[in-house]
Order: sequence, then structure tokens, then C-alpha cells
Amino acid sequence: MLIRFFKNNNPSSYILIPLFASVLWAVGFFSEQSGIVKYSMPLYEILSNPVANFHFIATLIAFILIVAEAFLLNYIINENGILAKPSFLPALFYIVFMSADGTLLNLHPLIFASFFVLLAINKIVCSYKKDNAFSNAFDSGLLFSIATLFYFPSIVFLPLLGVGFILFRPFNWREWVISFIGILVPYTFLFSYYFCNDMLGYWWNIKLFFPGLHQHTIPKLSTSFYFMLGVSLLILLFSFGKLFTGFLDATQKNKKGILLLLWFSAFALISIFLAPEISIRSFSALAIPASVFCANYFLKIKKEWWGELLFLSLLTSVFINQLFR
Repeated sequence: MLIRFFKNNNPSSYILIPLFASVLWAVGFFSEQSGIVKYSMPLYEILSNPVANFHFIATLIAFILIVAEAFLLNYIINENGILAKPSFLPALFYIVFMSADGTLLNLHPLIFASFFVLLAINKIVCSYKKDNAFSNAFDSGLLFSIATLFYFPSIVFLPLLGVGFILFRPFNWREWVISFIGILVPYTFLFSYYFCNDMLGYWWNIKLFFPGLHQHTIPKLSTSFYFMLGVSLLILLFSFGKLFTGFLDATQKNKKGILLLLWFSAFALISIFLAPEISIRSFSALAIPASVFCANYFLKIKKEWWGELLFLSLLTSVFINQLFR
């Protein structure tokens, strides 16, 4: 039912996606959670501190960001023809993956970082076959850099700029230099601020180096989480098996988009090891490529009942994990 509806590019999905997300986020709105984030970055502190003591407002902001990111991801995929046909499945799966655990249902740094990473990816993909992509190069570098000021492990996505230029652009050294300037701009202002306030040592030791060297502890996970993880991995396994079906017949842009997302997955895995603390939130960046891969699989499923059964199993496991964690 749900898969069949969202497979079509139905405009009413712009209403149903937020409604669907609100059901998944109900637990987050009505259960108080600790909003403490260790070793947070400056831009996250600026935006989150004013609402840190207002649980409902903070959760509402996070909810709005997640829905906006779902639609942004969906727009990037559909507008650039990354999948075989346009649908709302990428947005649907992004909502599910970003709501899969109760610890995700609050205002954490990766939500902000993912928004800017998605904007940067959009700039890279939109540079395809442009005669001049200087503005895209600068904007993508700037956006990736801003993402790191919300969540520093996002710095691993900076090489994605080079991967994107290699895939989508003929070599132009000026574009590479301009993207590097875009990366430097936010940090130039940041270092200037900390230097003028005699806080440069604090920035290096507390914000950058110490969190990365901090000893990580593995969180204790519930049985319901492992059940949800097992269902998710099974669907992802099916998705990878279907990922390259018809790959040779796809358009060049489609192939390049899939390859970019595969590289994105690799960098997202690396970012987990740079996280100041290992938690379920640390895996959030994987929701972007995973949503697209799953959407691709469900678009190609020929037996409708099988797709509905798989998605219902995923949805059930998410609700169980939220309620019995």
C-alpha cells in the first residue's frame, strides 16, 4: 500500500510524508531525552543552546530539518535522474532510517551537518555538463566546510569534492582551487574569532584533537535494536544485489550518481571512527546513500506484495525498537 503509493510521483506525498514522519517522531516529542552532546562544534552550539532546555521546540526543529532533508534528497535524485524513474521512495526511506531509534529523535549535530552535505552534493551533481562550474565548485566546498562546523567528522566528506569533480566534470584546475578556497572561508572567520579572543588553544585542544583521541565506549544495545538492525541489513543486502541490475543500460548521469553515493557510503563509514563518541547517531550519515539504494530496489521489485511485506517488516521493527529500547 505505502510502497505502491510512494512509487508514483504523486504531489499529495508532500502532505503525506510529513504526516508519516510525525507518527514516527511521536515518541521523540513525548519522551524527555538528554540533549547533552559531548565535544560539540561552534555552529551547533550557537543554534542548539538557546533551545536546549525546551525539549519540544528542539525536537520540533529536528523534525522540520529531517523532513526538509528528505524532500531535498528526493529532489536531488529525481531532478538529476539518478534512479530509473521519479518517485518519493528516497524521501520515505530517509524518514524511516532517520527515525529508526529513539536516540535519533532529537536535535543532534548530524542533522544539521547532513543538510549542508546534501546541499553540497546537489551543487556537485548540478555541475554536470556545465561549461563553467566555478560557482558550483566554491559553493560545494563552502557547504562541506560549514557541515564540519556542526559535526567535525563530516570532514571526511571533503574528498568527495574531488570524487565528484572526477565523475561529473572534465579536469579544470581552477575549479579545484576555487573549491579549496570555499573550504577555507568558514575556517578563516572561525580562526580569526578564536585568535582575537585568545582562545585558539582551546579550539585546537578541546574542539578538534581531544575528541578524536578520546577513548570510545561501545553503547549497550537492546534486543529490539538488533531485530530492527537485522531487518534493515537484510533489505540493504537485497538492495545491493539489485543495485547494478541494468547498470550498463543506464544513462551516464545515473551511473555517475550511483558511483558518487557508493563513495559517500565509504566516507560515511570512516566518519564513524572519527566521532567523539560512538553511538547510533554516528551512523546517521549512512541514511543518505542507504535511502537511495533501498528506493532503487523497491522501484525494481516486480512482485508488489513482496515490497509491501518487506517495508511493513522494516516499519514494524522500527516501532518495536522505539517502544521497547
